[in-house]
Amino acid sequence: MTTPVPFMSSPLKIEPGWIDFNNHLNMGYYTVLFDRAADEVFAQFGFGPDYVARTNNNTFAAEFHIRYLREVRMGDTMRSSFWLLDHDEKRFQTFQELYHQD
Repeated sequence: MTTPVPFMSSPLKIEPGWIDFNNHLNMGYYTVLFDRAADEVFAQFGFGPDYVARTNNNTFAAEFHIRYLREVRMGDTMRSSFWLLDHDEKRFQTFQELYHQD
């Protein structure tokens, strides 16, 4: 029996323009990090730029929930896990977590 494991993104770097006046990652950029990680997975699923160019179709998030459990600062490198929980012919349900690489 094999144990399922999530896809893990490549290292995700924090960009200087994403840091707010408190020296923390602005909350909107957490979504950017999750989105960049999901793009890596979607390309492996066949939903990458070639799919969009060929079919003029794309994916979109209908619902997204974030819990902020630890601060992210300039200089941090993050990684995101990605679990495919369920799917049908039109939808898929996923779960992602963001980790400090260190």
